[in-house]
Amino acid sequence: MSDALYQSTSYARRGAVSARHAMDLPCRAEIVDADGLAALPAEHWNALSADALEDNPFFCRPMVMAGIEALGEGKGLKALVLRPRSGGGLAGLLPFRVKGAGPMAVGLPTLNLYRVGGTPLIARRHAEDAAATLAHMMAEGKELPRHWVFPHMVLDGPFMQMFAPNAHKFGYSTEAATTYRRAVLTRSAGDFKTHVETVIGKKRAKDVERNLRRLADLGKVAFERATDSETVAARIEAFLALENAGWKGARGTAFLSRPDHAAFARAAFAPGLAVVDSLLLDGKPIAISVNIGDGRLLFTPKCAFDETYRKYGPGMALEYLVVSDFFSQDRYDEMDASTTVDGHVIASFWDGEKTMGTVVAGPCGPRTKFLRAAITAGVSGKARIKTALGRA
Repeated sequence: MSDALYQSTSYARRGAVSARHAMDLPCRAEIVDADGLAALPAEHWNALSADALEDNPFFCRPMVMAGIEALGEGKGLKALVLRPRSGGGLAGLLPFRVKGAGPMAVGLPTLNLYRVGGTPLIARRHAEDAAATLAHMMAEGKELPRHWVFPHMVLDGPFMQMFAPNAHKFGYSTEAATTYRRAVLTRSAGDFKTHVETVIGKKRAKDVERNLRRLADLGKVAFERATDSETVAARIEAFLALENAGWKGARGTAFLSRPDHAAFARAAFAPGLAVVDSLLLDGKPIAISVNIGDGRLLFTPKCAFDETYRKYGPGMALEYLVVSDFFSQDRYDEMDASTTVDGHVIASFWDGEKTMGTVVAGPCGPRTKFLRAAITAGVSGKARIKTALGRA
């Protein structure tokens, strides 16, 4: 990443917004590097994550810091930090990178294979000010790039509903270049029995219950939701082992296939953020779902099962019990499958979906259109995107 974008501004002095327009912004803004991000008070970052306008645990502190410390993502990383004009804490946070420089610079949220949510964190009570500040700074194009690509956005989510109108005031376009559907679980049915009848279907439910009885012939079957530190850490290790013993391990794409990725998993799926659901047979996990969430929405980014028990359908049996548990308690309003493609098998057990996509934001004009067209057509690579932008 080039630092040329920042050299002419006071960001060279650790990110303070230039005095020329700082007082015009609804929020106080600062751009920091990885060290500055790590120095943010943990309690402020955690409070922002827990009460964000739109839940996105992929930008919570354990997830982002795991990427920096385990995967070396600190090099070239920047973060826009927004603070309210009065009072303490954070009004918004967007970790990002810049590809290219000058008029061809493109900003992208800092994501990886395991972090699949590009929505900036903005505080619910400061949402209008934070969205307006972000739109203003992007449109001005001095402290931030004017062109942005936001992968894995909820297209009709609270953030886009607030950000898009603010962006449009500055002649900014915010359009989806790609879309897909992500399964969600809601309480629309009211109770588990009704959900089974209207969503899962009685026949499929009977098949799952039959498999659970067959497993019970082998030993004691139990569902476990782990939230305490010791059990979460143990179940994460069990998940890593199960994943590595399956097809991902055979392909070399399991966390344990690379020490740095394994270190990321152990740090990112930390107690306090991670909630681990397990199907136990005589106390041993034979299917595990790793969830994350610090608000009212629980995301389920990873799962694995013991292929020794494949004929018993342990993965779907666990999912059935997860849905049952969801309706038996009220800790979460919704669950999000965290998938990145259409048609995931979990969709047949859950009752809703979100329209997700990659949002291209930029000034109305040919460069933004070229960038959107390049992404829509599947163009990848820094050089090819720069070429597309340079044609305008």
